[in-house]
Amino acid sequence: MRTAETAEKLGYDSVWVHDHIVWGSEEHRTHLSSGSAEALQSNQRPNFYESLTTLATVAGRTEHVKLGVAVVVLPLRNPVVFAKQASTIDVLSKGRLVLGVAAGAPKVTEKEFVAVGVEYHKRGKILDDYIRALKKLWAEPLSTYHGEFVSFDNVQMFPKPLQRPHPPILIGGGERGPSEAAMKRVLAIGNGWIPAYLTEAELESGRKSLEQGKKEAGRADEKFIIGLEMFTGLSRSEDAARQAYSRTLMKNFSSLEEGLNRSLVGTPKAILQRLEAYRRAGLDYVELKFMYPGVAELHEMMREFAKDIVPSFS
Repeated sequence: MRTAETAEKLGYDSVWVHDHIVWGSEEHRTHLSSGSAEALQSNQRPNFYESLTTLATVAGRTEHVKLGVAVVVLPLRNPVVFAKQASTIDVLSKGRLVLGVAAGAPKVTEKEFVAVGVEYHKRGKILDDYIRALKKLWAEPLSTYHGEFVSFDNVQMFPKPLQRPHPPILIGGGERGPSEAAMKRVLAIGNGWIPAYLTEAELESGRKSLEQGKKEAGRADEKFIIGLEMFTGLSRSEDAARQAYSRTLMKNFSSLEEGLNRSLVGTPKAILQRLEAYRRAGLDYVELKFMYPGVAELHEMMREFAKDIVPSFS
């Protein structure tokens, strides 16, 4: 909560959470989504707070900063209940919700599907069905939808989202390269794309693919939002960056060089140059996954980033 309040005071555009239902000690040790390798301890509980509940709490502690989730593993949720929860957050936050959704990453999420009782190997088709159902529930006073995995007649669900026709739906998909399935999903039923860890060239390739497909999809005049999730770390030199962030990056990439190539790591000047290149490639949002051993260090890095880098993009 203090981090969200700090982000708002410093002028950040948005704060983001991730989403998993089942998250155990093994995932806690091997899939860092926040913090750093140095902060890991053997006796830590793998507390992974539920995404919408967390955003609702953040909404009550902030006034202006947007509230993002990247990404909800939507096939694990009842779509009618989820529609109600998301629209409620959007109304109570005065229209600040940004909604990333995905089918669920291979391997990491399979045990969640087993635990919830959802067919893992049909998750892509379930996701498409659920997104279409959500859009019906959010847009229509009296909603009817018949799909393969969800069906309802004459459903009245209020309140509707404050953002009309609904909060932006960003489609997750693509690590270390654009995902063809994600591209098709954005063009068919999404408002944007939010992959992770792409290089500038990979992001530009995905953006061009979307631009080329817009006319055929009947959406030539629409602007798709493009976001990207990236590990981020400020340092006084390249050598200092390697020393400070190598352990964390090595937990998430095959080599330190790959991690540095797919992250925002280095001096403010170096990060500015990378961000300018990403902006030219078509990037709108960066979800900054700061690497830090403790909350005090996180807030200090947020202040430095806000002072030295954010003004160039305001």
